[in-house]
Amino acid sequence: MAKHPGSIDRHGTRWRVRLCVSGQRHRFYVDGAHSQADVEQFAREKDTELRRSSGKGLPGPMPFSEMLRRYRVDVLPNLSSNSQKAYHTSLKAFETYFVTEGGDPAAHDVTRGHVNGFMVWRRRHAPDGSKRMTPCSARTVAKDRVVLHIVFSFAEGLEVVPSNPVARTAPPKGDAREPIILKPDQYEALLAACEGRPMLKLYTLVLGETGVRCDSEALWLRWEDIDPERGLLTVESVRKGRRTKSGKSRRVPMTPRLREAFRDHAARFRMMTYRGQRTPWIFHHELDRRHAKAGTRLGSLRRAFAGAVTRAKLPADLNQHDLRHRRVTTWLAEGKPAHIVQKAMGHSDLRTTLHYEHLVDEDLLQLVADYSSSAAS
Repeated sequence: MAKHPGSIDRHGTRWRVRLCVSGQRHRFYVDGAHSQADVEQFAREKDTELRRSSGKGLPGPMPFSEMLRRYRVDVLPNLSSNSQKAYHTSLKAFETYFVTEGGDPAAHDVTRGHVNGFMVWRRRHAPDGSKRMTPCSARTVAKDRVVLHIVFSFAEGLEVVPSNPVARTAPPKGDAREPIILKPDQYEALLAACEGRPMLKLYTLVLGETGVRCDSEALWLRWEDIDPERGLLTVESVRKGRRTKSGKSRRVPMTPRLREAFRDHAARFRMMTYRGQRTPWIFHHELDRRHAKAGTRLGSLRRAFAGAVTRAKLPADLNQHDLRHRRVTTWLAEGKPAHIVQKAMGHSDLRTTLHYEHLVDEDLLQLVADYSSSAAS
């Protein structure tokens, strides 16, 4: 890794040296006529001088592995279960590249060049370091970069790094996946393909009519969360075993169609008993399975959803989250207030809500509707 402490870069006609010693940040400028080797030597000498003079007994440089450990202990448990799984994958990749293969440098010694090196390495390697036959997507690398930025921001808060080296790198470029926004007839075809599978049918309808998140919200719904009379569905913030992405509870309005579907579902399943007990979960196993018992909560319906997509002859890459995009898009296209849509979706920032807006072809044609009318007359 780095042969000098802190960071060194060009600042106009001078060299800028930034050091972090005993939690204190220091900045120095060296005449640009000096070579980089001279500046690196200056950084080493100045770092030694500052450490000898500090005399405060504060901890020295934090190894990269310790920074990851602190993040796992202090921050990761507060994230949603899905975020924890995604972050664990990224953290494993950091550990392999920087600790196992990179010799576990001090966190403040990691530079922009090392971050860029990691992104190049990540395209060809799995998180455990094994060689990939085909490069992983730019989207995956970009996600890892975001997580690494968050980890170094955490380290900045601990004052163990002078600056965030990830902030000075560019995210990898790649084709972003465009969400598939189903047209009304396609949406109905998807629901029709769920007939005969009551759990899947209601689950798909919940996603399409409310836009709640699939695994971390919809599948954690209890009977007590549904109020069909008022037409509201409650997404609880924290329940044993999971935490929502936003960390806040919220209520989501239900369409008349969904309210009726919940009434029918309750009439069929709410009073059923499994081994003499009623289940609190709306989406639950109806029969004993190899790895689950009847009445226990369904952990995933991804495979069943993919089967419905195939039966409905819809695009094969349609996924459950696309129904969330569709719900936001249609609400905004209908002129619903963006701040209310934001509240229903559980977004902390209005810009996130507007990011979900994907215009369908019919909306685009409105831009030339006047021209079409003039031509017809």
